[in-house]
Amino acid sequence: MTHDATRHQVAIVLGELSQEVEDLGARLCTDMDIAMRHMDILQAIDLIAQKQRSLAFLLEADSPVSAIEKIAIDVLRDRMRLFH
Repeated sequence: MTHDATRHQVAIVLGELSQEVEDLGARLCTDMDIAMRHMDILQAIDLIAQKQRSLAFLLEADSPVSAIEKIAIDVLRDRMRLFH
């Protein structure tokens, strides 16, 4: 498998994981008691999914350096900038 094919597969898996994590958070939110008592944890779950999607996007970008600027999560965008 070439480097590009490997990177593409990693991006696919990150996308799938982000959807699974998001679905898990959504299922937990259907229980209002859990949602009210654990809002900070549910928000952390959502952030994990967002980061995974952003990293998948970055791996698939034709120009990863310019794609960094499209990352909506400030902390992740700043961290990725450190490499360039």
